[in-house]
Amino acid sequence: LLGALTIYILVRKQMMYLSDKRKMKRSIAATLITAEAILCFLVPLGLVVWLAVVNLQNINLDPQAIIAPFEAANIIKAKTGYYILGKDTVAYVISILPRIGQAIMGGISSFAVNIFVLVFVLYFMLIGGKKMEQYVNDLLPFNDDNTQNVIHEINMIVRSNAIGIPLLAVIQGGVAMIGYWIFGAPNILFAGFLTCFASIIPMVGTALVWFPIAVYMALIGNWVQAIGLAIYGGLIGGFLAALLAGFAAGYIVE
Repeated sequence: LLGALTIYILVRKQMMYLSDKRKMKRSIAATLITAEAILCFLVPLGLVVWLAVVNLQNINLDPQAIIAPFEAANIIKAKTGYYILGKDTVAYVISILPRIGQAIMGGISSFAVNIFVLVFVLYFMLIGGKKMEQYVNDLLPFNDDNTQNVIHEINMIVRSNAIGIPLLAVIQGGVAMIGYWIFGAPNILFAGFLTCFASIIPMVGTALVWFPIAVYMALIGNWVQAIGLAIYGGLIGGFLAALLAGFAAGYIVE
């Protein structure tokens, strides 16, 4: 429901243009804009989910294959005398993964149902248009001036978040992929995809992805690349991406 409301706020001016100025039937205009929302918002989102599923299916869950890169380093065992990456430990971690897979598949099913409801609600919100908006205005416990101020603030907040947050995620993912490519990180495309989502997490942000990759590269002996990736991710990547996204989002919202 919130997704439908967000997309409605973004496309309502197009609906008014087609129905009021172009005198197009509301049902046809609503169908066209709903199709536009599917192509511009939902299809890319579906492709992102498909990319995640494909990469998760390609992960090698063989315990020996997972611990093999760490055999050469063995730093923790040398320092502490305790080998936390033994076969039993890794096998236990691997045993948890099927439950994670079930949760992911359940999330994908819920995602498909929510997308269907979103499209359905969005279409009828477009059909309702100004009548629906007037009905909502009448429900608000404010006078006319305050109601208009509240609606204006809601529109600005929704537009800035709906445009700024995804834009920041895409830019940070792209900038991070450049760093992954420069320093030879594994599976650059999937790492960039994870970085896009990690960018919206408060406090840790993209470090949730590039820091484990840098640690992994250090453990397998690529110390120079690991240090370079850590410096790039901590100082250059986040600042540059946030700066570009801030300018772009401000320009689009205005």
